[in-house]
Amino acid sequence: MALERVQLDTLNWDQIVTGIRTRIPANSQGQWTLHAPVDPGVTLLELFAWILDQRIYWMDQTPDALLLATLRLLGEAPTAAEPAITVIQLGESKRVPGTYTVAPAGTVMRRGNVNPPLLFTLDDEVTILPVVIENDSSDTDLLVRVALNGVDRTEDLKRGRAVALLPRGARSGSLEITLVLEEKIPASTPAGKLALFIELENPADIEPQWLAEDAAAVLPPAELEWSYAALPQDEPTVIPSAEIEDGTGGLRRSGIVRLPLLKDWQPNPANSPNEKPEYTLVLDIRNAAYATTPLLVRICPNAVLARHAWARVKQVKTKDWLPLPGNVISFSSLSSSSEFPEFPPIEDSVKLRVVERDGQGHEDWTRVSDFSLSGPSDRVFVVDRQRCEIRFGDGLTGRLPVLLHGTDSEIQVTYLAGGGEGGNIGAALEWTAIKGSEAAPSPTLTGVNLVPAVSGAESESLADAQQRVRGLLRERNRAVTGPDYELLAETTPGVGFVRAYAQAGFDPEFPCQTVPGAISVFVVPYASREEGEQFDADLFVPAPQPDPGALTAARTRLDGARLIGTQVHVLPPVYRSVWLEVDVSADRALSSTLRQQIAFRLRKFLDPLVGGSDGKGWPFGDPIRPTALIREAQIVLADAADVDRIWVRISGMDAAVNCLDVAIGAHELPKLEQVEVRVKIRVALAGGLR
Repeated sequence: MALERVQLDTLNWDQIVTGIRTRIPANSQGQWTLHAPVDPGVTLLELFAWILDQRIYWMDQTPDALLLATLRLLGEAPTAAEPAITVIQLGESKRVPGTYTVAPAGTVMRRGNVNPPLLFTLDDEVTILPVVIENDSSDTDLLVRVALNGVDRTEDLKRGRAVALLPRGARSGSLEITLVLEEKIPASTPAGKLALFIELENPADIEPQWLAEDAAAVLPPAELEWSYAALPQDEPTVIPSAEIEDGTGGLRRSGIVRLPLLKDWQPNPANSPNEKPEYTLVLDIRNAAYATTPLLVRICPNAVLARHAWARVKQVKTKDWLPLPGNVISFSSLSSSSEFPEFPPIEDSVKLRVVERDGQGHEDWTRVSDFSLSGPSDRVFVVDRQRCEIRFGDGLTGRLPVLLHGTDSEIQVTYLAGGGEGGNIGAALEWTAIKGSEAAPSPTLTGVNLVPAVSGAESESLADAQQRVRGLLRERNRAVTGPDYELLAETTPGVGFVRAYAQAGFDPEFPCQTVPGAISVFVVPYASREEGEQFDADLFVPAPQPDPGALTAARTRLDGARLIGTQVHVLPPVYRSVWLEVDVSADRALSSTLRQQIAFRLRKFLDPLVGGSDGKGWPFGDPIRPTALIREAQIVLADAADVDRIWVRISGMDAAVNCLDVAIGAHELPKLEQVEVRVKIRVALAGGLR
């Protein structure tokens, strides 16, 4: 129950004046006889009533400092601006043969010639491979060939068809990625990193690498081994896993794989002297435990993450500063060697180094939201993004910078400029490196962002922070009841769980007993359920199982939210095999299409993800009712035939039944193995009424 708000402003000016006038005769002992507004004493009383009315109004208002202090007690504060992030594929407009360009981390890329300029900064260093550009009548792309288990699937990817990296049920596979280069890799190439952007078709719950910071600790669902051809060895050379940065999390999500530049990498044997050299990387997938096979959408070389942020270092001119309150650092007025105007600072990135009167450089200055909780000696500052300035305290709330008077450049400001919603842009846009930038390796460096830039946000206002925290207070972040465990398990970042079921008292080590303090959570991962693929598509997984890494991630999350003394188990679902026999009476034989539709309808009704009466998945432990199955089959047949009965048999039963509900375990789900439709032709009656 929410507390009622305390209302202090309960009097208005008229009520105050009326109350004062009623007390005049008694307090003046009858000597004050004129109570009209023309009396100077009444005028003063009305003035005092107005002042009191204002004071009462102020008492009823909540100051911003109190709201910020309350947010701090809850461990929250208004969030700072966030830069948008995207993936840029780098290239060169003009390339010097025999040399490889290395784009260092911090390279600033500009989006076309838009005004105001839009600047993004590369997160990592990338060695740009001179991949051949393939020009088709409809498209221009870097020449990358992909073969899966020896079968070329390049054309499928070019036509926009996702490729399954593993057949259904397979635990291993091999992916060959061939890059066609303009020339052979010279032995003098400097050490660096080559990067491959691997885009997968994932459910919405599994975010890509650039948005999945919370999912970085999830163990991969398979063992990946990268190798390449190197002479004089006949066997492929395996790249040590310690030298690989796998942003895909073991092909769990879209991301960038960074590999060391392979100086002894040998090209494939050429068929002709004029053929461009081809270099192949082999990715072996072993011990795969994917809930559903990864679907490859595309592979792009020379890719790197980039953010809407610009690293800046400025020296502040403090020669004319006085040791008094009111000194501010204005970003827009700072001198800059850049041809671009200053951009708003991202608050959390601002760092100060102040050389004070003792001659020492102090870097322990901290950004705060306001000075209300700061003392005279606290080295704090406030960043005002809207005004592009830094403010210091007044010596009572927040320390005044004590500088050597008459000197200059005693304050150094390091920050990231940019951020905000202006960086959220679409995909396939052109970029160029800033000419003359100390971080830009070459003015001919170009790029195209492969995905839209997202996640850019402005600073959160106090009102928005209040609204967000109100929502956080209603969120379930502690596991007490069964629904708490289920919600926390389903929302585990980066694993893609669709359903969860918590069974109190169940311990897998003692399945026949009720164990006090034990709770088991059964989780069902995502699997594709598009119409028409239920029967013959290789991607359909009738009984999806989570991988060990996903189970560990959910177990870790629930372990941090459980009550002390509670023993939590996170387990895969238990499926009970089901066989159905459908007896139908009809005037004529049923077509194969109608039989398939009956099987499809029943399979969908018993499905763990989209089954049940509500279409949200078959309820855990719900018995299988022949009457409900008859209803579903009759919907398909309509007036074409009548369903007489449906026989149900599950694993562990000797014979099928058709009139009783078939019970399954409390934490089990059905897995439909087979549907047999048997048709009985009705005999037409001769003569008489029909």
